[in-house]
Amino acid sequence: MAQKKESVKNHPAEEQLEGLKFEQGLEKLECILEMLENEELSLEDSIKNYETGVKYYNFCKEKLDVLEKKIEVLVKNGASGEITSVPYRRDEIEETNR
Repeated sequence: MAQKKESVKNHPAEEQLEGLKFEQGLEKLECILEMLENEELSLEDSIKNYETGVKYYNFCKEKLDVLEKKIEVLVKNGASGEITSVPYRRDEIEETNR
């Protein structure tokens, strides 16, 4: 029988997210998702992993939201050819892509 990965014990819900980089949080979230998809975990371990995964998901989303506000989009003025920067606005970009 294949050796099982440790469940939530590698990803305790109490683990501090402060100081964690986005990539590290995403890696842990991917690991948890893989365990939930591929491992035969008990219901209790599945729920613990799910709860921890939600915490990492929220952490990553929050990091992206903060970083997104820092992004500036370069806009070229058609008349003068001057390039200016404007704050990134997801809603405006998503509307033009529809």
